[in-house]
Amino acid sequence: MKFTANISRFEESEVFWTSIIIIPETIYQEMTKIASDKRIICTINNSLTFQCAMIPKKPFHYIMLNKDKIKALKINVNDEILVEILPDKSEFGMEICEELQEVLASDDDGNLLFQKLTPGKKRSIFYMLSKTKNTQLKIEKSFVFVEHLKRNKGKFDFQIYQEDCKNFRDKNSL
Repeated sequence: MKFTANISRFEESEVFWTSIIIIPETIYQEMTKIASDKRIICTINNSLTFQCAMIPKKPFHYIMLNKDKIKALKINVNDEILVEILPDKSEFGMEICEELQEVLASDDDGNLLFQKLTPGKKRSIFYMLSKTKNTQLKIEKSFVFVEHLKRNKGKFDFQIYQEDCKNFRDKNSL
C-alpha cells in the first residue's frame, strides 16, 4: 500500500522525541487485516527499505524514523515523502545477524532459551547487535548474550548483559 505523508515530530517528554510518519487511518485499518502483528516492511521514496512496526497512539498510528534513516534519506521535518508498506512475513520481524545465528546453532541449550524469549525481546537483541559494526565484537556479544541467558535461566536483563560484556572484554584482553 502506498501513500504520501509529511515527516512529523512529537514530544512525549522533555527527554524523548522522534521523527514519525503518520499512517492514514484507512491504510492502517487495511494493513492490520493482513499484518495483524503490525510488523511491516516500509520503503520511503523508493530508496530506503526497513522492517518496523505500525505503532498505535490515539488519535493516530505511526512509523518511527531514527536519525540514521532521516540522514540517509536527506529529509527533514515537514518534507513530503512517498511511503510504501507491506506486511512483514519474516520469522522475527527483523534480520538476525549471522554471528548470533552461528552462536545459537552451536549451543542447543542457549538456542532453546532464546526461542522462549518474546518476539519483542528478540528484536531488541537483533537491533542491539546490528549497531555493532566489528564482526569479532558481534561474535563476542552474541556469545556473551547466550551465556547470559543460560546463567539467568532464560531471563534477559540489559544492564547485567552490558556488565557481562564489559567483564568478558576485560577478562579476555590480557
